[in-house]
Amino acid sequence: MALPLPPTAIATATAAPTVVYASGANLHAFPPGSSPKAECSKPTGLIRKLALSADGTIAVSAGDDKTLHVWDVKAGEITLRSTRNTLKRVACLSFTPANDILVTDKVGDVFLYPLEPREAGERAQGFKEQADPSLNPDADFLLGHVSTVSQHALTHDGKRIITADRDEHIRVSHFPKSYVIDKYLWGSEGFVSAIHVPESQPNVVIAGGGEPTLQVFDWTTGALLRRVDIFPAALDYRRVRPSPRKIKNKKRAEALAAAAKNGPAASDDPRDPGFCVATTGMMFPTGPNICIEKIDTVVVGGKTVVVFFAEGCTAVHTFVLPESEGEVTVHSFPVSHPVLSFARVPGSTSQLVLTLDATYGKKEAEEGLPAQMFTTVEIAADGQMSDASVSNAKLLAALAAPLSPTTAPSTITGLNLYPNLGLFPRWPGFEEDEELAGDSGAATPSEYEGMAPKQLGRLKAQGVDVSEYLSKKRRKGKDGEAQSVTPTESKA
Repeated sequence: MALPLPPTAIATATAAPTVVYASGANLHAFPPGSSPKAECSKPTGLIRKLALSADGTIAVSAGDDKTLHVWDVKAGEITLRSTRNTLKRVACLSFTPANDILVTDKVGDVFLYPLEPREAGERAQGFKEQADPSLNPDADFLLGHVSTVSQHALTHDGKRIITADRDEHIRVSHFPKSYVIDKYLWGSEGFVSAIHVPESQPNVVIAGGGEPTLQVFDWTTGALLRRVDIFPAALDYRRVRPSPRKIKNKKRAEALAAAAKNGPAASDDPRDPGFCVATTGMMFPTGPNICIEKIDTVVVGGKTVVVFFAEGCTAVHTFVLPESEGEVTVHSFPVSHPVLSFARVPGSTSQLVLTLDATYGKKEAEEGLPAQMFTTVEIAADGQMSDASVSNAKLLAALAAPLSPTTAPSTITGLNLYPNLGLFPRWPGFEEDEELAGDSGAATPSEYEGMAPKQLGRLKAQGVDVSEYLSKKRRKGKDGEAQSVTPTESKA
């Protein structure tokens, strides 16, 4: 049995009735309510990130081929405008008000690409991103984190860029002179995988990741305004887990086995506490298997409603952004399959179109096509959601039309459509290494000797003098006994 490739990303314009979405290496674009006008398959890898300019005339995509593709979109027709290499996979992609392109890569660096490629004479020579990202010949290097960066967001006045990372940091920097750090927003207690600045409340940033709450900050003052509990609503909709890893360290395996005796038994039921417990000899990341993928807001009846979903979960969630202290109710809208992305329905302020992984769980022996890969929801002023498929029937039919079953289920499974579930949470046993490497010089020389180059790189980035030990590692690497890692590479 063949299945269509799921729609991994979708984008709509705020000022034009344009919809663009990615399925595999293909882009599809068309006005809502019509037949698809065009599709392009110039990229050679799965498209994972997609952005559309405010006027709907330019799209930019990035994916597994590590190439930035810029497209002209006119009357639903797509033509390739330019391509540039990113060298690292893209974690976040967006347009600036001037239609330049902001790119955050998975290593921890943020770049500003001009809309039009630079001429040969304007490009830096001898570029090696791992050695010096400021030498990127195609873009301006804005800023970097020591940790993996998850998302960026521009403030609506265009004067600040906010970035978040795996190590609980949310950083506010000047834009475009992003080497000037304004402040950090403290209060996150786990990795931060999604941030959003509401247009209706431009001084606010909402952040979430793997912890039980979403945080609401005032980025202008740095104050944590409040936390909103989300686990009671989100945990029941988990469906996907990262692939388990084999425990290679015998002592670690024994310690985890002993701890497991006092906890829940391993279970394949997503609603069971044992869903995050691995079988003997294997391990899952720490935490409850929640990773917030996207946060957005809509304004309905004068109320700002926050919308979010977690990777690998079969629901979207909403709550009214509180203006004062008090209880906050989180609403859930369950869907048939894991949510991959969402965007606003063009022309509507209160409706969203969701893309679903309707291939999830399909086996070779099953017959028939998967369920609908798109659906739409209506959001009320109190945050309640309802199915809006009837009123958007033409849009949903047009979205589904280009998808045809051409791919084996095993191939789709190998695409890893839920990468952040394994990337952002900590894995048992690695916490001790990272704490040692981040101890600001408290380790002994003998401990430095035993550290991996990546750990030493982290220490050097924090100002600890470990040059002697890094030099030894480099010399060993030249002899084929070990490999050296530069401080910039250590951010990976």
